[in-house]
Amino acid sequence: MKDLMTRFSGGQLSPSPSSDSEEWQCMDEGTLKPSRSGAVCMTCHHFRYVVGKQCQTLLSCPIHQRLIPHGEHLNSKCHQWTIRRELEVGWAPEVA
Repeated sequence: MKDLMTRFSGGQLSPSPSSDSEEWQCMDEGTLKPSRSGAVCMTCHHFRYVVGKQCQTLLSCPIHQRLIPHGEHLNSKCHQWTIRRELEVGWAPEVA
């Protein structure tokens, strides 16, 4: 059975959350653009965070397979930002 966590978005498959994001590099300059609205990395459907081996929080984007610098997730976004599915269809659409 295919991994249920693999998603299709923006014309490309995103890796499963089990990919080791600790090995990823930081975002390239110019990838994230300043945003003065609620459309920022933290509110994006693809945004993920994990606790690393040294107990630090790692913010990541599985679409770019890059780490997001701390603080940038609050005031930046990329061109692939999408609304969170929970807000779009509700918390548990399968119940409806």
